[in-house]
Amino acid sequence: MIVRPAEPRDDDVLLRIESMAGQGDRVRLIDERDSFFSRARQFSDTILLVGENEATGALHGVVAAAVQRLLIGGQEHLGAYMFDLRSNPEVNKGLSRAMFFLWRDLEERLLEQGVEFIFGLIKEDNSRSQSIASRMGAEARSEKRFFTIPTFRRKRPLREVKAARRIDARQEYTALRAHYADFNLLPIVNDFDHMQNLYDHYLVARLECGESSLKLWDVSRHYTRRVAAMPRAYELAGSVLRGLSRFFPLPKVPAPGEAINVWNVLDLVTRRGREDEVKSLLAQANNMAVDHGIDYLIVAVDAEQAELAWLRRMAVMSLDYKVMVKEYKPVPALAGKTYLDPRWLG
Repeated sequence: MIVRPAEPRDDDVLLRIESMAGQGDRVRLIDERDSFFSRARQFSDTILLVGENEATGALHGVVAAAVQRLLIGGQEHLGAYMFDLRSNPEVNKGLSRAMFFLWRDLEERLLEQGVEFIFGLIKEDNSRSQSIASRMGAEARSEKRFFTIPTFRRKRPLREVKAARRIDARQEYTALRAHYADFNLLPIVNDFDHMQNLYDHYLVARLECGESSLKLWDVSRHYTRRVAAMPRAYELAGSVLRGLSRFFPLPKVPAPGEAINVWNVLDLVTRRGREDEVKSLLAQANNMAVDHGIDYLIVAVDAEQAELAWLRRMAVMSLDYKVMVKEYKPVPALAGKTYLDPRWLG
């Protein structure tokens, strides 16, 4: 097997591999992209590698990493966000040695750039990816929670909510650095033109209520998300709800293989005692989602944000992701609360 940078000619094969790489043992999700390269293009310094069978030309798998300058314990460090680790099940069986060769090649390239650690998000019930990461020396350092909130009828905000459809990237980054000063993995941004382009492309709106705010993020122009499998109880509930929804509004429970439309709720800035503000923000986000045919809001928080733990009561499901880290140089401060870069979502 040879390891080489991915090329545009690989796109169709990589998309096919992606379609067979469902994430999760309990709730299995599959993302269908317009191009496998769409995620990598959001970063300014990305390595995207494939393992190719020299005899047949078949691709064994793919792996990617984005090199980022990040704040950890208030200090600058060079890390790499690892993503799109995919094995081709039509070529490999089980935990293929080819994937470990790919990982090792990626590590060598990252070390040449002076990277101090790699990290990535792995769904808690994704036993296959957890196994690969653990065998390669990664360990969990923190946890992110994604609350799934259905949007099927309008809600009345308790307080006035202001919406901005376009925001200034430089001003927003200044505010983020102030609010997330005690969080790790906040990226250091110097190219504000690039960040402004991302905001203009993916931001639905920034909502503000009192001292609280959030961002609505939409990657659906590049992704279609499908639920490939779910617990039997969800399937049974879904069949009932789909029948009743012909008569009155009910949450969408997709059938296996059915697409769902989601918006991500990110950078939920608030503090204790401001639940009415957050509820108003989410009510306004819900109404905008209903108007645009969105099925769910996915609210991302850190597991250690106690002031937002009550959001679990609004959600029909909570998906937990481990922040897995492998160090090449000691970074002991990399533990506890971590920032969630919107680009990590795809």
